[in-house]
Amino acid sequence: MVYLVDDDPDDREMVQEALVQFSYKGPVLAFCDGKMLMDQLNSDEHSDKPNVIVLDLNMPRLDGFEALAQIRMHPIYKTVPVIILTASSSRADELKCFDLGCDFYLAKPIRSEDYMKLTSIVKNIISAAGIAQ
Repeated sequence: MVYLVDDDPDDREMVQEALVQFSYKGPVLAFCDGKMLMDQLNSDEHSDKPNVIVLDLNMPRLDGFEALAQIRMHPIYKTVPVIILTASSSRADELKCFDLGCDFYLAKPIRSEDYMKLTSIVKNIISAAGIAQ
């Protein structure tokens, strides 16, 4: 199961399409911000854990940095792989994410021509998380 957290509906759709392209058949739960993700994680502590959380940084209400910090403090979800997929190419943001415990940091494609790059990124996400294709 993939939890996809991004406030941009186009980015969520592109990631979901890339997952399908790489034959991922499991469920994808999409969230618009970190608060929605944390509400879900805090409400389903007795159900299956996600295999991976794909997390944007710049979101309203609860950004990716704050969500990542809360995930890493959560007794059940602290070991779930977290992939940061963000428009930020800032080295400082990348280092902060690794300090907070992310497993992988990827800069988003920001143009429609970069769709193939996105599919490659998602393939790396799947490999990094150990999700069967």
